[in-house]
Amino acid sequence: MLMAFPRLPLLFNPASGTSPKDPEALVRPLPKELRDRVEPMPFGSPWDFGPAIDQAVRAGGPLLVWGGDGTIHHAGRALVAAGCPVALGAIPGGSGNGLVRGLRTPLEPEGALRRLLEGRELRMDLPRLDGIPFLNLCGTGFEAAVAHRFASLPSRGFMAYARASWQLWRTWPESRLRWDALRPPEPEPQAGLERLRTVWRGMEPDLPDQAWSLCFANLPQYGSGLWIAPGADPTDGFLQWASLRRPSWFDLLAEAPTLFREGGHTPLRQEGRLLRAILHLDRPLPWHMDGEPVPERDRVELTIESRAFRMQVTGACPWL
Repeated sequence: MLMAFPRLPLLFNPASGTSPKDPEALVRPLPKELRDRVEPMPFGSPWDFGPAIDQAVRAGGPLLVWGGDGTIHHAGRALVAAGCPVALGAIPGGSGNGLVRGLRTPLEPEGALRRLLEGRELRMDLPRLDGIPFLNLCGTGFEAAVAHRFASLPSRGFMAYARASWQLWRTWPESRLRWDALRPPEPEPQAGLERLRTVWRGMEPDLPDQAWSLCFANLPQYGSGLWIAPGADPTDGFLQWASLRRPSWFDLLAEAPTLFREGGHTPLRQEGRLLRAILHLDRPLPWHMDGEPVPERDRVELTIESRAFRMQVTGACPWL
């Protein structure tokens, strides 16, 4: 009698994103040898990933998750708690898809699934906020206020996020900051081309003493095409900080579009690198982790573990 081998669990969150998820349509275009490897499973709160992780281990990994940044965030935390026994394969299914955009995973779910099944594992840095892991970015100030407002809305998608941003843009104040931080030394350019790149980039700015919106990024994108930290590299052992100043009416027309272009330079944004930091704020402020709202804090500790997380990526990932 033939033994039935376990299939890779493909978890999907029916509640994430702006359109219904059809798992049969997702797997149907796959070649039969790949289609037979996966088993779609609906999933959601209370986020008990244990059985699916066990099945992924028996099937040889990765753990495939089709959902938005919040669903992928919870899957990443569960894998970290389990000791990262398999890689995480993230299939875009949300409204922003910041992590998968940053990894250059195809945004069309069917193509993403096939490319991930044919892909490779990346050992990615693992940042933490007060000991809690996140995969893409965390932040405070305006962006966290928007995340909290967005989470309370009945609708999802880019337009709902844009409305929440518009409602808070004029009224959200700056905050004063105090740092106890360890920053990496400036690298010594080894070749002529690298020396020219360093001159073109300029010196890293000082840590800001006040900020309107502040994030700490492992990957370069918020989501929806907004490049908040273009210098972020999930394999360099550093955490990229990026601050935004409040845009004026003129900035919204002249500078804000630059944030949606890879490699775009704008005075609205400053960024630099950290090895670790304790950040003190002048008052308790909302925070988010991978877009998920978390409680207010007026003091946080940020750390990063080099190459501590296993991520399944496609051949388009820049860091392979």
